[in-house]
Amino acid sequence: MTEMTTYQQPAAALDTQMQFAKAVTASGGSILPKAYQGNPGNALIAINLGSSMGLAPAESLYRIDVIQGTPTASAELVASNVRKAGHKLRVKVDEQAQSVTAEIIRADDPDYTYTVTRDMKWAKDMGLAGKDNYRKQPMTMLQWRAITAVARLAASEALYGVGYTSDEIREMPSPQQAQAVTADQFIPAQTQGQDELKAAIDETGEAPSEQQRKKMFAALRDIGLTERDDILEYVSNLTGRTVESSNDLTRAEVSTIIDSLEGDTPNA
Repeated sequence: MTEMTTYQQPAAALDTQMQFAKAVTASGGSILPKAYQGNPGNALIAINLGSSMGLAPAESLYRIDVIQGTPTASAELVASNVRKAGHKLRVKVDEQAQSVTAEIIRADDPDYTYTVTRDMKWAKDMGLAGKDNYRKQPMTMLQWRAITAVARLAASEALYGVGYTSDEIREMPSPQQAQAVTADQFIPAQTQGQDELKAAIDETGEAPSEQQRKKMFAALRDIGLTERDDILEYVSNLTGRTVESSNDLTRAEVSTIIDSLEGDTPNA
């Protein structure tokens, strides 16, 4: 596995770092991104996050942005971090079909390929197709979305908690509207076939317990998986089959998912 090279920030006490952050955010502020102008706290967080990614302090303030209180990065930086970690990232663009597929082959699991596809049908389903960026540069937006989605799915440890672009954060519900991922959000409207599958799992005693389900959803949030599509892709890859609802999962599969999530969670 390729060793990641990181910028070595000189050892300094927190108060010294804060003094630097105060100095750069107070010096006119006009050349800094808006999130840092007059906000040394945001700057300090970005500098430390950037340091872990191998960025110098000034570069951190331009390559990491803060949107709605959340650090974000460009898709280019996300891709760079994935490759620095030694993983292979490939992007396939089909302009005729208006579709982009991003693939990651992990350095520690070269026999498996994580795949995420984003197309205009997906954008329409997500209510994004009518937005200005998607009308003017659809392939660029789909490429960014495919890259960040597959990176969160396959290499979350390489993102240092900064796995979303500023566009993605802006398109999410406001903090007042946002809710934690729950079983209800993960379960689509039931079809007859899904009802029968759930009944069969319940009858054989293979259904996961409520405690298991809650633990799984909490662990999903811990690694940044909050969108239903990303969650379904993640659990489908782990189980080796297409999962359309949490009701499809057996007790053993949920246990496997939890084990994998806890391994992916920072400081777990």
